[in-house]
Amino acid sequence: MAFDGIVTKAIASELQNLSGSRIDKVFEPNKNTIVLGLYSSGLHYLLNMCIDSQNYRINLTTHPKPNPKSAPNFCMLLRKHLIGMYIKNITTSNLERLVIIDLEGLDNFDDVVSKKLIIELMGKHCNIVLLDEQNIIIDSLRHINNDDSLRTIIPHCKYVYPTTSKYNFLDCLTFEDFYKKLSSYEISDVFNGISKSFVTQSMKYLGFDTLNYDNLRRLYDYIKNIINLTDSDLLDFSVIDSEKKDYVLKEADCKSATPFSLNFFIDDFYFQKESRRGI
Repeated sequence: MAFDGIVTKAIASELQNLSGSRIDKVFEPNKNTIVLGLYSSGLHYLLNMCIDSQNYRINLTTHPKPNPKSAPNFCMLLRKHLIGMYIKNITTSNLERLVIIDLEGLDNFDDVVSKKLIIELMGKHCNIVLLDEQNIIIDSLRHINNDDSLRTIIPHCKYVYPTTSKYNFLDCLTFEDFYKKLSSYEISDVFNGISKSFVTQSMKYLGFDTLNYDNLRRLYDYIKNIINLTDSDLLDFSVIDSEKKDYVLKEADCKSATPFSLNFFIDDFYFQKESRRGI
């Protein structure tokens, strides 16, 4: 299953419990990864943000990678701006694969300042971007300034949120709203944030492999229920093949007793996946 908009929303919902955490460390283990050390209620956490095009995700981790002796420039900049700041909020936008971390702290004159850390999880267009109070880009892990891109991501430019031509599933209040927007049965091509693999696995769970009007109605209800549960502790992940190469998001059999259970599943899953690849 891809780290799609539904997974992003579920992971970010758990991370919202870290609101109020203080950032006390910043690492850049490799060119695609930033790790934040967080302190909250007497506990330390590591927040992993990976923008590798094949393994992009955001999650709490217990598998930290070695910290280079010489910190890269972006890591140094983040340490300057983020250490000592507090996480005010962690949110997503609809079903976009985008996480917004609102930060608050004091400047050198003890005035309250706000910043945002934007984690864009969009395949080859992934990025991590630091913004000031006016949404001006302070810097980013990757700079984008070419004619092939609709957005410019370089320091001192106004940050523009990604846009899509796809429909927002959350705007479909009824099945009929959903059905009218379908030009074909390729749901992932029509609606933003819903991966093809999630649709396929949902159909298998519901017991059919072809789509017609009645099956679409059942699928719509199922997807809507999963999305509604992303703000609860009633979701779980399962590995769906014997070689542990994929996973699926589903309704939990019982209420989770483990804090951040979705985050730590993702952490272990990708750690094992990257270990097999020798990363």
